[in-house]
Amino acid sequence: MNVERMWVAILALTSFLSGSAGGVLYSLHMNPQEQPGPFAAYEERLVQTFDLDEERASWLHGILERYDEEIEELKARHVRDLEPELVALGDTCRKRIRGWVVPPDRLAEFDRLAHGTAPLPSSTRTE
Repeated sequence: MNVERMWVAILALTSFLSGSAGGVLYSLHMNPQEQPGPFAAYEERLVQTFDLDEERASWLHGILERYDEEIEELKARHVRDLEPELVALGDTCRKRIRGWVVPPDRLAEFDRLAHGTAPLPSSTRTE
């Protein structure tokens, strides 16, 4: 009789552990944690620097997502000489951000940042 109880206990424990593992895997599948994109720091810097409202921040996020997708498309095509196309995509992305995201009265500041001639805002400096 003790042997039967031991096997029932082992079966119950095995069922419990497999169910628990399955539940954890299912919850991870249903609620994946979003990974920050390759331009997350740049996006955050622009949002903070230009104090963008939710609508403009959403436009910026969409533009940068599309830029990342376009870069991945170029990589997938295995084009040998990507540099001219990457430069063109970067220019297009910058023009979209300039035209749709940055407030008109701050365009000169964005242009200085885009060309690397403006210092970082004090809130984002690392010293």
